[in-house]
Amino acid sequence: MLPTLNSDDVIELQKSNFEFTEEFYPQFHDFIRQNPGKTILELLPLITFYKFTPSGLLLTFKLFNTYKNTYYNKCGPFSRNGGVWFVCDKCLEGQEIIALKKEIITLKKRLYI
Repeated sequence: MLPTLNSDDVIELQKSNFEFTEEFYPQFHDFIRQNPGKTILELLPLITFYKFTPSGLLLTFKLFNTYKNTYYNKCGPFSRNGGVWFVCDKCLEGQEIIALKKEIITLKKRLYI
């Protein structure tokens, strides 16, 4: 699912004071690519290059998804599946990694019981 801005989000976006630089876009994109399958609350403490609130980070994902042509080859789009986020071109791969990690944990538990 690619969440996009709705009318309430647009109002919030107008109130926001995002100061994204040209350096920010690839940095943010690569960060999400390197940290797939995390919730917004899990991502917040890991993002050290920009100060986000939970609602600000969600708004940022939606902004990049809504205006894909503006950020084409710079940042996004981002997919949300079950509350966790992925860079869209890695959606399936990221989901597969998470599923395999869960399977490994289950198998380890069986092995050591």
